[in-house]
Amino acid sequence: MALIGKIRTKGTGQVLPIERVKPALDQDLQQLAQLVKDYIIITAEKGGNHKFRKDKSGLVNTTKVSFNTDGVNIQLPSYAINIDQGRKAKIKKVPIKSLIAWIRRYRIRGRNSKGKFVKRSVSSINALAYAIQNSIYKNGIKARPFIQASIQYGEQVLVEAIDQIIVPQIITEIDFLFNK
Repeated sequence: MALIGKIRTKGTGQVLPIERVKPALDQDLQQLAQLVKDYIIITAEKGGNHKFRKDKSGLVNTTKVSFNTDGVNIQLPSYAINIDQGRKAKIKKVPIKSLIAWIRRYRIRGRNSKGKFVKRSVSSINALAYAIQNSIYKNGIKARPFIQASIQYGEQVLVEAIDQIIVPQIITEIDFLFNK
């Protein structure tokens, strides 16, 4: 039907082609997508000891949420499931290579027996990685469930967007066609 192809401007009686309306509608939906992304990050940070770093490979910058006239898309990094579900104790040890990369990425330094920071060296990084690996093996990692809550929030925002943005545009078009 022609309803999809054209939308009326307010007060002018002029009908606009969908190619002209879609970018403005997409822009409104992208603002809603940013709200959902912020909710995902805030919910994932709950229960943790720190906020996520905003570096290019961190959760903040690798999480992508987009709404557009074609649908909804939420992309999380592969390790988000580990944050969401945690890690049980005494299952399997975390690979040392992963811990070493994590220690280097976040520039974590170990402490000596007196509580003072030690110089960063290959041996100190390896010792710290080994200590972290054993701690995770013995104690596990507490789960910070956020994925399900984020999906529900995204669905809620989408329903509100449909009610407040898309449906009024369709009603305006239908009203325009019947009052012609």
